[in-house]
Amino acid sequence: VLASAGGEDRPVYEWVAPGDIPASQFRTVLTAAEHGVGSDDFRLIWAFSGNSVNINYWYFDDVYLAATTPTATPTPEGFQTPSPTTTLTPVPSPSLTPTPAPRWIYDYSGDGTSDIAVFRPSSGLWAVRGVTRAYFGAEDDIPVPGDYSGDGTTEIAIFRDSTGLWAVRGLTRVYFGRSGDLPFSGDYGGSGTCGPGIFRPASGLWVIRGFTRAYFGREDDIPVPGYYSGRAGKDIGVFRPATGLWAIRGVTRVYFGRSGDLPVPGDYSWEGRWTPAVFRPAVGLWAVRGVTRVYFGGGDDYPLPGVYAGDGADRIGIFRKVAGLWAVRDWTRVYFGGPEDFPATR
Repeated sequence: VLASAGGEDRPVYEWVAPGDIPASQFRTVLTAAEHGVGSDDFRLIWAFSGNSVNINYWYFDDVYLAATTPTATPTPEGFQTPSPTTTLTPVPSPSLTPTPAPRWIYDYSGDGTSDIAVFRPSSGLWAVRGVTRAYFGAEDDIPVPGDYSGDGTTEIAIFRDSTGLWAVRGLTRVYFGRSGDLPFSGDYGGSGTCGPGIFRPASGLWVIRGFTRAYFGREDDIPVPGYYSGRAGKDIGVFRPATGLWAIRGVTRVYFGRSGDLPVPGDYSWEGRWTPAVFRPAVGLWAVRGVTRVYFGGGDDYPLPGVYAGDGADRIGIFRKVAGLWAVRDWTRVYFGGPEDFPATR
């Protein structure tokens, strides 16, 4: 410690560390009586020798000048006074905003994951693995599950072709469509709620209840409505196997696939929107446009992409009715359902 008087510095105190000690545990008090500091200006300096690799962590704290000479008992030179325990205020961990579940998944439990599920027309049984078993519907009904209530979970529902009945378990019954129509439920308006929709192959007519009527496609097209644009609502679309044409109304037209391919569009790359994709049963090929080509499954399998891992992206999966096997690539294999069941997962 140097004191300045008359433009000259003079040493008033020197301390040599007895060894390696924590930096903040040494304390001393300089007084006028012992060190001649008094009203002089003073400055502090460090001089390091030997192995001083941690010098960046040394600092001065609680340096002050007393107006009068303290009357405290002198501190012996080199004495280490334990530092008082510091009370740390807990800093709450930042809350992570959960990734919203994709709008297109069949999630019967509300956990953001595609659930493995089957519908058994012969008895009207709905079986959702690990979630529920319920009887709803009859032999000729078509399963059309969806989030009809807007609460983030999928409701059990059927379309009865003979009468145009849409029945949602515990929620509603409406008549919409007629015999020969293909049902495609979904959130076409982007409201967060699923509603009835049909495609009439004979005329290419799409009718979305309470939303729109449009002619798009023709009799030999396969309907592929989905979430291709990244907007909130579901888009009308068709796949034409004869030419490999994908036509998404108001969004895009691309050629991908060929005759014999089954369309399996989805979000395979966490983009928040669907990409055209096909499954080629003859060889088990999955081809996702601009993303990947892999072989998984065979001619007797139902291709069923889904968000099985709950991470927001679709994974390649199949349902093998003859054995009741569900196989999800790089994720899981389980047995659930049988030869007479229809998958209710996508």
